[in-house]
This record gives sequence, C-alpha cells and structure tokens, in this order.
Amino acid sequence: MHTRKNVRCAQCGSLERTRLIWLYLQDIVLPKNAKVLHFAPERGLHDAFMKMDEIGSYVCADFDPARYRFADCVKMDLCSLDDQPSLEYDLIIHSHVLEHVPCNIAYTLFHLHRMLKNDGVHLCVIPFMKGEYDESFQDIGNDERTRRFGQFDHVRRFGANDIPSHLGKLLKLPATFDATTRFAPEVLLAANIPPAHWKGFHISTVLQLSRSDMTLLP
Repeated sequence: MHTRKNVRCAQCGSLERTRLIWLYLQDIVLPKNAKVLHFAPERGLHDAFMKMDEIGSYVCADFDPARYRFADCVKMDLCSLDDQPSLEYDLIIHSHVLEHVPCNIAYTLFHLHRMLKNDGVHLCVIPFMKGEYDESFQDIGNDERTRRFGQFDHVRRFGANDIPSHLGKLLKLPATFDATTRFAPEVLLAANIPPAHWKGFHISTVLQLSRSDMTLLP
C-alpha cells in the first residue's frame, strides 16, 4: 500500500487498520439480533459480519453503493441524515470515511450518535496525520487536496497536534490510543499490525465510542 510493503492481506485485501478494527470488534459483545450499520464496507469485514449468528440486521451503506458490488449496499449520504431513525443501531462502524464527507463534521457525528441505541457502540478509524486540523469544501483542485489533506478526494485533515480543539470539542476522546492495553503484542503481530500502529493518534487509530460520548447530545 503506497510505501508500506507487505501490509495488504493476500486473501481478503485488508490493511493494518482493517485488521486492527477487527480485533476491537471481536472484543465487543453484541446483543442477540444486533442491528449493524457499516459505511464503506471493507470486503473482509463484510464477509465476517455475514457469518455472525448474533447479527439480526446488517446494513451496508455508502454515498456511491455501486462501488461495493460484493455487498447489498444502500445509498446513504453522511451530509443528509436528518431522516434517519434515532436509537436504531447496536453498532455503527466505518474506517477512513470522515475525511471524505463534504459538510460540517459536527453534523455527521451528531447524527451518527443519535442513531445509536443507548448501549450502542460507534467503532471507527479516523486517520490522524501530523500537524493541525484543516478542511476545505471549495474546488481547490486535486493536487492541492493531496498536498493539504493527503489524498485527492479528501476534504479535511484530522491533525494529531490539536485534537482537543477540533474532535475533542465534539467527542469524549481518550487522552491517547494504545492497542496494547487490549491486546498482547503477539496478537497484534500475528495480525501483521506493525508496532508503529499500536500507540498514538495515527492513520490506524481505532475509536470505540458510546452514544453518550457525543457532547452535543442531551
């Protein structure tokens, strides 16, 4: 994957972040007949969800469902969630999605947490990069988007240097990220998750959040 050698699974195509979020997912106890909403579904995770007996409803969603021919994917716009039901899902999961969403991030996060059941889980990977938060919804061109945000189709950069002043104003986030508090080093290595992805806020940071972790909800 770009300059990272030997990180994509030869069988399911997963990257480090996908395997790490899978470890966290296995550590979560879902209720019987759980209802799951999965944005931009990764094939490996999709196939695993389809085999879980405890899943009662598994909804795959994306702004462009045609990209996911392996899944029964519905169209859902993360900038237009007002009509989505509240207290609906036991698990909402996504990875490397929020940097693509061209609207106020507070809007999207508010509605995602509103859609969670009271004991539901929001499990996500947000790619934190060096530097400060930055975003633009203007037509600045692919080259400038790549320079500022790391990829031509990104609209924002989640900076690791100023988390308390952007995402920290919306979500109750941990002071740091450390996967070794949940998983032994040998487990992480067996999943081919390199030590550079174990700790700190980076491109593979997994956030496990509850409905009450959204500060804007009553």
